[in-house]
Amino acid sequence: MARTKNTHAFQSDIKHYDKIRDILRYLYMYGSSSKEELVEKKLSKSISSFYDTKQRIENYIDGEYLQEHKSKEKGSGKKYRFMYDPFICPVNYLADTYQNCSYVIDDFIFYFCLMQTFTDPDFRQKPYEYASNEYGEEYDEIDDCMDYMHEFTINDLITTIQIVFDTNQDLLEKLNGIPGNTEHSELLFTLPKVRARIQELSDIGIFVNTSKDTYRLSDDIFADLDADELKDVQLMTQFFYNCSFLTIPGYYLSSTICEYMQSNFIEETDSFFNKQENPVFFYKNHRLQNVIDDDITWTVLDAIHNTNAIQYKYRTKGGSLKDCTVLPMKLVIDYQYGRQYFFCYDYEHKVFNMQRLSSVSEVTIAKKIKVSQKYEFFEEKITKKTDLHHLYNQVYSQHFEYVWNIAMNETTSTVLIHFVFPEEDYQKQLNRLKSTRHHGTLTELGNGRVDFSVTVQSELELVPWIRGYGVYAIVDHVTNPALAERIKNDWKEAMKQYGIIQ
Repeated sequence: MARTKNTHAFQSDIKHYDKIRDILRYLYMYGSSSKEELVEKKLSKSISSFYDTKQRIENYIDGEYLQEHKSKEKGSGKKYRFMYDPFICPVNYLADTYQNCSYVIDDFIFYFCLMQTFTDPDFRQKPYEYASNEYGEEYDEIDDCMDYMHEFTINDLITTIQIVFDTNQDLLEKLNGIPGNTEHSELLFTLPKVRARIQELSDIGIFVNTSKDTYRLSDDIFADLDADELKDVQLMTQFFYNCSFLTIPGYYLSSTICEYMQSNFIEETDSFFNKQENPVFFYKNHRLQNVIDDDITWTVLDAIHNTNAIQYKYRTKGGSLKDCTVLPMKLVIDYQYGRQYFFCYDYEHKVFNMQRLSSVSEVTIAKKIKVSQKYEFFEEKITKKTDLHHLYNQVYSQHFEYVWNIAMNETTSTVLIHFVFPEEDYQKQLNRLKSTRHHGTLTELGNGRVDFSVTVQSELELVPWIRGYGVYAIVDHVTNPALAERIKNDWKEAMKQYGIIQ
């Protein structure tokens, strides 16, 4: 994941994102922390390191979202927090941090020249120059240099982008501080470097590979849509990327459509795309912070799809990092609390368990796991015809038959809860019980009384659910004495916090 690469090679990974990931998560979810507190919690190495991280975050997130405020506590300095209000701020601004990518100056130069090369002649804008001849005169037609929408070879492209670079040197230096010269362009636009970048763009669909070293620009899929139709498409992507467990793919698609519309239908889109002034969707009880782990989620999903074992660093509750090597089998999302996990087989301990995605970092394919070892937990012989994903589901179902949420234990116990609802509220609360129970049996006893019995691997996982019913829920102290005592103590502690019990 976050690792330094050769700066001369094409870079597509996010670089050092782990350095800001935990601070983003903490300030968004808990907020109101001073720089000293962040250092104390080991979220930053030092005060100066925090300021460096803060500057990096502010490069991508609008300043109004990362707020500074003076604490009322005596002796406290500035504290920091992220805006967390779905009605004031419905946009997922955390997604902007993924613009913090591993690009070096050569990459910026290359993509600038590439975009100038493939700019539609009808939409060229000043002050940039496009393709010019040896006398510095702009070509009358792009066809004279390299056809805009026709096939091209890598050598054709190198010739053209060198012309664009040479023509724009003064402007690049003046506006962007990018120095350059002819010798530098010859080193920058070499065949191996350009081929690597074009291959990457071909893999993601920007170019179409028509034959060996021959490409063309992909067709414009939005060409037949008018401004109103594109608005509908953009709204659809905006809604789904905030409702999906993976945000970034849809976020980039939505942003691309936005830029496309503003480029082609400026008058119709100026006000439409001001999301803060014209929010269309509000998301209640939606955990937007999960976007921080999108790259980890994507890597785990890719490993599941390709049946690959992975290795990674896992942060324990004590804050230490341990190395793990597992075979991920299923992504598990806790919609009630917004947490994400994955079900996997642990090769070191020879057990199945659940790993929390927010505690995972530095994920790579585990090449040390041999094919003969990969499926050691399956009793049947694995062949090329074996449906591994079907077997994954079978294993998952076996282990989760008595799991209430995500906690897995070797033993099970039966929990009995007595519910007593007011007569006027009975049907509403009964429907709520039926819809929120994960499994288990309901028995209506009459006079507003309902018994709920469920077999689980971890009784403590029911605590938040039971507390949600307040005084209506009473855990049977004979059947489950430890759980009943836990609920009782939790209520006492809550009452003390509100000053009811002195």
